[in-house]
Amino acid sequence: MIFFSKNYLLQSSITRRIAVVFLFIIITVGSSQNSFAQRKLPVFKTGERLTYKVKFGFIKLGTLVIETGAPQGGNQIKTRLKFWSAEVPFLDTKDVVDDVIDTAAVCLMRFEEHGYDGEKKLNRTFFFDPAQKTISYSDATVKNRIISDVRPFSDALTLFFNLREWNGSNARYFFPLRGHDGEKLVNCNFTRNEKEQECPAFDDKEIQTYIVDGRAEMGDSAPLGASGKFTAYITKDPAAIPIRIDMKIAIGSISLILDKAERAGWQP
Repeated sequence: MIFFSKNYLLQSSITRRIAVVFLFIIITVGSSQNSFAQRKLPVFKTGERLTYKVKFGFIKLGTLVIETGAPQGGNQIKTRLKFWSAEVPFLDTKDVVDDVIDTAAVCLMRFEEHGYDGEKKLNRTFFFDPAQKTISYSDATVKNRIISDVRPFSDALTLFFNLREWNGSNARYFFPLRGHDGEKLVNCNFTRNEKEQECPAFDDKEIQTYIVDGRAEMGDSAPLGASGKFTAYITKDPAAIPIRIDMKIAIGSISLILDKAERAGWQP
């Protein structure tokens, strides 16, 4: 969901509340460009398709797919995020986000979202003009609202690629976030700490990864006592593919676990 949106109302179902935490952390946030980065990996590759199981313990909440599409001229490229819920009580969500990302600046140029969350329909778009430093934003109730004085920023897809691009840099970077309640930060510690991580996408083969520790400022209203802490395990190679991402909540964690991986010429 775009960073202008409000948090969804929490319902009594524990499964529903867990899903809200996942959607808040992975889909809602938007980060600004990291101006302190010193190195990047060439992680954008047309035709890549990564499929993740979204799980709370042994409970599958849904499926997340991230795809890299065709170049759009200059440094821009299409990307797509798709999420749909599993057959669990009180959870009926489908979301498709299409982005155009500037791969040099690692910032978002165009955003389009379509889907639903229960009975609530999701239809949003925005365009970023870096020269004018403005966003033109539209949804079901707003048409071409102009937001001024905006520095380069990202949505969840660009944040996902930032985690990959700075993998193994052995540095600490931060990503300011814009939300409905003001600016927040995601702090990331890109270590060279290594771990052999099992990957279902490759018959549970153990794959060497770097560990990235991070924390997003969630605020006092975060559902289920979510601290915003997360740990990502990303392959120790130029493709830098996240094998697993764990997001901490008060009663455990929500995990993204790589289930399928398609990338031309890549083997872990």
